Amino acid sequence: MYNIYLKVIITSLIFIFSCSTKAKEVQSWDESEEVTDKENFFVETFADGFEVPWGMAFLPSDDLLVSDRNGTLWKINKNGNNKEKISGAPEVRYKGQGGLLDIQIHPNFNKNKYIYIGYSDYLKHKKNRSFTAIIRAELKNNDLINTKTIYKADERFYTSSKIHYGTRIIFDQKNYLYFSIGDRGKRKEAQSLTTPNGKIHRLNDDGSIPEDNPFVNKKGAIKSIWTYGNRNPQGLAINPKSSVIYETEHGPKGGDELNIILKGNNYGWPEITYGKNYTGTKITNYTHKDGMEQPVIHWTPSIAVCGMDFYDGKEFNNWKNNLLVTSLKFENLYRLELRNKKVINQELILSAGGRVRDVETGPDGFIYVAVEDPGRIIRLRPHKK
Repeated sequence: MYNIYLKVIITSLIFIFSCSTKAKEVQSWDESEEVTDKENFFVETFADGFEVPWGMAFLPSDDLLVSDRNGTLWKINKNGNNKEKISGAPEVRYKGQGGLLDIQIHPNFNKNKYIYIGYSDYLKHKKNRSFTAIIRAELKNNDLINTKTIYKADERFYTSSKIHYGTRIIFDQKNYLYFSIGDRGKRKEAQSLTTPNGKIHRLNDDGSIPEDNPFVNKKGAIKSIWTYGNRNPQGLAINPKSSVIYETEHGPKGGDELNIILKGNNYGWPEITYGKNYTGTKITNYTHKDGMEQPVIHWTPSIAVCGMDFYDGKEFNNWKNNLLVTSLKFENLYRLELRNKKVINQELILSAGGRVRDVETGPDGFIYVAVEDPGRIIRLRPHKK
């Protein structure tokens, strides 16, 4: 009889715990006020019902595109009260870190209606082998049409690895397209110019190779490479004031990096790093080597740094041109102040209660944050006194 009562008690406790956990997961940010050093703001849920919201891009209509890693592309109207599925997204290998990843619109979207999508492409005859690919398509109503492959690696580089796809996409002021590919778990290949992984790439907006890319005339080199020695870059952003490109890069155990991305530079992985293997053993004895770039800052222990954005809106005046940086591991959003290409202040401005995947400044000047578990977009709205 005692065992029966004990089972009932245990079952009840499990049920209560699971209910409280579930309640926490679906908790909505309704007028939650946050106080930081320079700005106070409310946090509110803008849209939910995602699995893993990975990338965001605003349309000229102020509607928001959101890529879900499970392969679904969404459009949310500017009020957040209408969410529509967009058809024609590419088929993806949704395994591990792969899936439908970053999304970006062309700077001249009003004229050409082009959007660009990065994803884990797979071989039709070997579906367990995948690699980062980029497509371009026209957005007509809620359909992607006239799809064109902008970047696809040679099939010999496709691998069964499910990690380190990179896949952040940006355009610069001259409409050059930059995108990242992680090392795909093959560390040494990040140092080779004959492999596409562990690199930042640069293309014209139609997928052709710019004539002034750094390695176009080097025999055997992949001509789209802009930088190399990058482990797993999942953040790219351009400083609106200086036009300098910044990159956030996952380290191993420690050694997450913020880098300034410059033509032809070597960022050192795995020859130099501030991190260690996940087992705690050394990767290398070096944090510096001649001809290899140092990060602007590194985060050790690792924060699992991901997407980022320079704040260029008008609502948070005290954060103008500050860099907003996301964290998967600690589930935080950070604000970094930069001066002369150096970080002079770093502040934790939001603990989101879930892995923070991406951040974007909206046309309204509010800040939009993609959060996992459960998948949702939250919005930071300034507190006006």
